Order: sequence, then C-alpha cells, then structure tokens
Amino acid sequence: MPPKTTLWDLDDHSKGKHIVLQRYLNAWLPILSRYNGRLLIIDGFAGPGLYSNGHEGSPLIALEAAMKHRDKAVQDQEIVFYFIESDLKRLEHLETLIKERYPKLPANFKVDFIGGKFDETLTQLLDSIDDQKKHLAPCFAMIDPFGVSDTPMAIIQRLLGNRKAEVYISVMYEFINRFLASSEFGPHLDRLFGSDAWRGALDLENRSRKKEFLYNLYKKELKSAGAQHAIHFDLYNGNRHVYGIFFASQSWVGADRIKEAIWKVAPNGDFIFRGEHSDGLDLVNPDFRPLLGAIRQEFSGKGWVTPKDIAMFVGSDNTDYYSAQMKKNALKPLEQEGFLEVHPESVRSRRFTYKDDIKIKIS
Repeated sequence: MPPKTTLWDLDDHSKGKHIVLQRYLNAWLPILSRYNGRLLIIDGFAGPGLYSNGHEGSPLIALEAAMKHRDKAVQDQEIVFYFIESDLKRLEHLETLIKERYPKLPANFKVDFIGGKFDETLTQLLDSIDDQKKHLAPCFAMIDPFGVSDTPMAIIQRLLGNRKAEVYISVMYEFINRFLASSEFGPHLDRLFGSDAWRGALDLENRSRKKEFLYNLYKKELKSAGAQHAIHFDLYNGNRHVYGIFFASQSWVGADRIKEAIWKVAPNGDFIFRGEHSDGLDLVNPDFRPLLGAIRQEFSGKGWVTPKDIAMFVGSDNTDYYSAQMKKNALKPLEQEGFLEVHPESVRSRRFTYKDDIKIKIS
C-alpha cells in the first residue's frame, strides 16, 4: 500500500534499485551527451526527494548524477528534468529541497516540477511534442509506482517509439498477485500489460510459475511496444520477493550498461539478479560456462566474425552477462579449448588478446 505521509522510510531492500540507477546514469549521461543537443530525464513518481531515514530519492540521485559528473560533455549538455508527482505536498517538499540544495542550477539544466498523474502528464507532454511535429529528445524515464493503475503499456509504447528512449520500471508482483482474481482489478492489468494475456496466470497454482509467466509476459509486451532489449532483476526482503525492475531500450549498449551496474552492485546489496538465461546465477563466484555455450550456439558455423560482433551479442538481452566480461572469461577459454580460431592475417600483440577488429571463428 502507498504511504499516507509526506515522508516515509526507504526500505533496505529498495536501496538496490537506487544504487543501480545511480551507476547506470553515471554511464548513460556521457554516452548520450556526446551526440545529442538535449537530454530528458523523467521521474514519473518523483516523491518528496528525501526519505525520513535520510536516504535520497530518485530525483536527487538523477540530478546529482548530472551535477557532479566529471565528463566535460555532461557538464555542457542541456538536460531537462521532469519531476512528476500526484501528491502536491510531496511535490512541494521536493521543490523546496532542490531549491535549498541547488539555489543556482547550471544554465544548461532545467527542472520542471509537475503535479499530476504520470499517465495523464506524459500523455499531455507527448501530445504536445506531436502537435509541434518535433521528436522526443533522448530520454531516460524512471517509473516507480506504488500500484499498477497509472502505468499503462500504451504510455511505455509511446516513449519507446523514440529510438533513444529508455525506461526503468518497477513492477509490483506481490500487489498484482494479491488482486489477480478480482474482477475490479482486471481493467488495470489490461492497461498495465497492454492486453488481457495476463489472464493466463489465473490457471497457474504454482507461485513461481505464475510469477515467471507474468514477468515473461511483461518483457514480451515491452518488446512488442518497441524495446529491442529488456532486462529484469528482482528485489527481495529476506526470502520474500518484493518486486521486479525492468529496463527497456533499443540500444544493446544500454542493456550492457544496466547489466554491468547490476553485476557490480548485487553482491553487496539486499537484492538478487535472477538470470533469465542461466538459472541460479551467482554474481559473487560466477560460472561463465553458460556464456561460453551461448556464444558457441550463436556463432558456431557462421564463419569469420569480430570480437565486437560477439560483444554486441553478449551485451544484449540474449545473455545475463555484460560485454567487459567476455574476453577474459569467454574468448580466452574458448581459444584454450580449441573452439576459437584467429584468422592468420589478424595481428595480435600477444596470445589471448582480442582487439575489436580482428577476425575470429567459433566452432
């Protein structure tokens, strides 16, 4: 249930999503800042900006990621922040907090505080852009609701219609499961998933299979809505599953960076990255054999390829690993075991090194 107070405590298990968010924005901002005149950062459920136990909320995390970034391109980039919050007391608290912390924002940063529901506000914003026959600037949207009623797939689809838009979404499985069989709840789930295919979960009695069905369906709907890549990880309170986080993008680099953030944070956090392609993936002492198998399955018999080709595959949502793990933990073992051949005309400074442009063959 949503809190009734203006401020509330941030649960320990929820810190993980904020740490991953911070790491990802630190990587996303310089990449997009080099090639675009303007960036949008949207927080659809902004909250008051600060929790009662002192932890910063997502608006401050996003703003400070940009303010404190050392990359010159980020410092010079025009960035527009849309902080949307339906509770006006929380919105007022957020606005006051940011103005106290940052009495003078850089001239190239603009912050809009918008009181209203996420779906209605985004619809108005996107309609306005369409009316002006403009294109949405590269956009990162954080969507972290307390329930499901204000986050329809139709809005996600409109965002993902922009090839440089990415979304970071919380999906509250426990809330969904509690009201799954309620007839009054059905229309909300129709909008959340963008179809009534979720009703297939009603016939599943096994709790794990039901969650897997609904999460796989949500990922499928994200890809139908325009995402080329969809990544998901789960947040737990002890052994109790709380909710899942989904990341959707048209860029394999975005998928790669979010997975890297998850891998680097998860071993020290109270949350678990459930590998979709390798069951029970241990991020502390990882097993890379599934990665070797995935690369062989994808590239065996396809002739000469480059390490960059393989990196794009590994970084995408086709694996649970990220591209920086590939050379040491996959290409080197494959060559040692005789499953990787280097083209005789490819020049290497030493054995077991793999520049992006050399030619290799996987068997």
